[in-house]
Amino acid sequence: MDEQQILAVLREHVARSQNGPAMLSSGDARLHLYRVDVPKLEQASAELWRLHGSVGRLNPRNAGFVNRTVQAFKRALQRSLSWYTRSLLDYQDAVNRGFENHAAAIASLQQQILDLGGGLPEVLQETLRTARRATQEQLAPYARLFRGRSPVLDLGCGRGEFLELLKEEGVSAHGVDSDRLACEEARHHSLNVVEEDLFDHLMQVSERSLGGIFCSRVIEYLPQHLQAELVALCARKLQSGGLLVIETLNPDSDFPFGRNSHVDPSHVRALYPEVLRSMVESNGFDECSIHVLAPQPVCLAVANDGSRTSAKDGSGNGMRETGLLRDPAYAAVAHRS
Repeated sequence: MDEQQILAVLREHVARSQNGPAMLSSGDARLHLYRVDVPKLEQASAELWRLHGSVGRLNPRNAGFVNRTVQAFKRALQRSLSWYTRSLLDYQDAVNRGFENHAAAIASLQQQILDLGGGLPEVLQETLRTARRATQEQLAPYARLFRGRSPVLDLGCGRGEFLELLKEEGVSAHGVDSDRLACEEARHHSLNVVEEDLFDHLMQVSERSLGGIFCSRVIEYLPQHLQAELVALCARKLQSGGLLVIETLNPDSDFPFGRNSHVDPSHVRALYPEVLRSMVESNGFDECSIHVLAPQPVCLAVANDGSRTSAKDGSGNGMRETGLLRDPAYAAVAHRS
């Protein structure tokens, strides 16, 4: 095994480790959480120790005065450079020991997982399933709007929670997302997803070919000119009467999610409901309506000094009710003319 083969083993190990979380949902995740081949790591470590012994070794030469003189010169040069080679050898020793410790730690971790009977991966899988169900509970009202409107395109489909709901409703649909791991997770649920930039994908879709388009928590990540381009592209791809649903965070909301519209630096431009409605209606859609997702009304009261507090007191100590806070998210719903 030469240096290139050792590097190949390392690359394979890194690639498998990076793909580890995506394997949690597979049937054999209990046995191979990260699918690391420990014997190959041990083989690479042994090869490093072998190469360690070859550092500074003089190549054999034929007998004769000239060759003996060359060898003597090399030995003298080798001794004069010992101050330099010693540090290299120390470094290589540390690398070799690190390899051995790494392989031993991985082997120990895999054995602990086996001893647990796969409990740890199952806990993680249940956590992911719970999060998926919670997301689908919020998106379920939108899925019912798309009944009988095949085909539907989910822009920024993520792990495919909404696509799965559409599948349950009998709606033919596919999704597009640029996140590789999210697409892999969606495909694990037998969903039709494309790993691609959503604008590139929309440009390839035939004109007036879609019965519906759903876009959730995407538009706020786009600059203004791309927000307008997204809506215009959707208008071109939808059939007459096709449904467009664009959901986004509500910057008017006093809830943390709404506040994040301003605080989160990844949110390029938050859209107020009236702005999004105007943008949709100006692109050939019938009257756009605004809907809320999982409304969370909270009743607040304002004290005389202007500070907010809970209105549950009911004692009337200088407090007046201000009503309900605005919802944390909303969706613009419109039909293509």
